[in-house]
Amino acid sequence: MLSRMPGEYVAEQQEQGSVTPPFNGRPVQFVDIFPQTPDGRIHLFPEALDASAPAGLYGYQPDPATTDYPLALISPASDRTISSTLSELPRPEVRLVMHPDDATDRQLSDGDAVRMFNALGEVRCRLQVGTWIRPGTVALPKGLWRKHTANGYTANVLVPDTLSDLGGGATFNDARVQVARG
Repeated sequence: MLSRMPGEYVAEQQEQGSVTPPFNGRPVQFVDIFPQTPDGRIHLFPEALDASAPAGLYGYQPDPATTDYPLALISPASDRTISSTLSELPRPEVRLVMHPDDATDRQLSDGDAVRMFNALGEVRCRLQVGTWIRPGTVALPKGLWRKHTANGYTANVLVPDTLSDLGGGATFNDARVQVARG
């Protein structure tokens, strides 16, 4: 981290163990600080980044769903958790949210015990059917603890360990699953 800092800040960090923030701790973008590009400007289509992405920067990537695992699993924050930090607070029963069309296709009803699974593992909980989620997508809140599901697993058990094609980031929203009565 120090190698990316201007020299005067490196010395201060090494001598004092902390750095005084520049601009009184309140820098203003494009007034005090600028993007770290050769010309100090934002580039919406940087050619080097485009060349590093297999399909190009804005290239179409096909949906990784399969016939075995057709549903996209998302794990949004909830009013109780934005991470697992506050999961000790009392919370309503955790339920997997599914669109009515997807529930009907699987002969599932609101409140059923279900098994959400893929080749990596499974999560068991109850189902909540609702029109506020898009067909083809299921949601289990992020930040759950093992105590929140019937078998002690959370959505993390279903997430592939592959890296994104651009930037090598996590692929949390590339998890594809199936849901059955459980």
